[in-house]
Amino acid sequence: MNLFEQIGSETIEKVITEFYIRAFDDIIIGHFFFGKDRLDITKKQIDFAIAMLGGPRNYNGKPLETAHEALSIRPPHFGRRQVLMADVLSECGVEEDLAKGWLTMEERLRPLIFKKAIKPDCNHSK
Repeated sequence: MNLFEQIGSETIEKVITEFYIRAFDDIIIGHFFFGKDRLDITKKQIDFAIAMLGGPRNYNGKPLETAHEALSIRPPHFGRRQVLMADVLSECGVEEDLAKGWLTMEERLRPLIFKKAIKPDCNHSK
């Protein structure tokens, strides 16, 4: 049984909805959402989470790399996101082992979310 089947679509919807209510108002990551439609993002992220956790693949938003490329998301931002998500999972009654599984799946997405750092060219020819 996968995480989607164990957690259930109703709880996933509840978790994602509450998470984005908090994320939009969060002092650390809320600025990423200025001018954005919370309900639209929530709907897309419910579909994304359901697919990520093993449910139906109804997500039709942008790929993660494209969706986040214009943002300057750094490791502390992602860390804050994970803290908020862990809190919401716990408060929504998701069992600890299932919550850990969800968060682990999200951790695997880190490389797709961070903007690639541009390394300086230190080999200047004279």
